[in-house]
Formats: sequence, C-alpha cells, structure tokens
Amino acid sequence: MRKPKEWGQPCPNPDCSHYRLMNRGNISAISTYMIQSGKRRIFYCNKCDHCFAETRDTVFFDLRTPEDKVMMALKMLLVKVGLTDIGFVLGVNEETVLMWLDRAAQKAHEINTHLLRDLPVTEVQLDEMWSFIKRKHAQQAEADGGKQRPERGRAAVGMDQLCSGVSPHPGDVCRPENV
Repeated sequence: MRKPKEWGQPCPNPDCSHYRLMNRGNISAISTYMIQSGKRRIFYCNKCDHCFAETRDTVFFDLRTPEDKVMMALKMLLVKVGLTDIGFVLGVNEETVLMWLDRAAQKAHEINTHLLRDLPVTEVQLDEMWSFIKRKHAQQAEADGGKQRPERGRAAVGMDQLCSGVSPHPGDVCRPENV
C-alpha cells in the first residue's frame, strides 16, 4: 500500500481534529498553480475536507509580487537603505515597501508571541538580563584590545528582539510605537 507523502503542512482549519498538527497523514497536495516566484501547491485535509494554499499564514500569501523582490526589500531595510532608494532599485512604490514591512512585522509578532507565550520572566529579570549582556559585551571589548563598538541605539537590535516585545533598554516598555 502506498504511503502518503508528509508535506509538513498543518491543517489551518480550527474546526478540524488535526488542527495545527503536522505529519499525521491527513494532508495531500491536490493541485499546483504558477505564480511569478514559481510553482505553488494547494493542499487538502482529508479529515475536515478543507483546501488551503501553500503560502497561507505567510507574508507572501496573496501577493502578486515575486517573493525574491519582497525578501530583497526587507533585507535592504535591515541594512538601513532608505525607502525611496529601495523603491527606485526594485521599481516599486514606497507605500508598497511599507506594506511588505508591515506584513513581515505582523508575522514576526505572531511568531514571537507564540514562542514566548509560556516564558516565565518578569520585567526585573529582563532588566538583569540586559545588564548582564551589556557587561559581557564590555568585557569582550576589553579582551579584544579595548575597542568598543559605538552604541548604535535601537538600530543595533536584532529583528528577533525588536519584534519580541522585549526591550533592549532596561526600563523601556517595548511597544511598536516606541520602536
């Protein structure tokens, strides 16, 4: 008997008995379609009869722009390239780049909220953690010959810290409007 391929896709239907459960043999690829970035699949859950796209719940869902172009814009934003410059290089409008950034930020927030949901850390513990990190960086700089990298403010913070709701500055409350 032929075993179904494990697609690594959970069922996105909240009413399904296999909701968000992966590799249970309930997901089948039933068709493909072409987009500018290549071929995409449509999946089917045999437990709830629900069909869904491969890119559902991603930044790329329902975009008509090639994924490579969106990724390039987001990478350029990370290295501080201006919106006007990104728009010029990629041939898109500044508002489009902002829309892509907003979609990416929303997904990053959803992921971090899920990953940090059961993290038993208080604000005092977070302050202590940042103090420890700063002290370790200072010790490392002294060990490297006293060269300390200049403080770059919030721009030096990684995307995972920026979107996690964890402030890199003790005492700050990290909200999107403060970033």
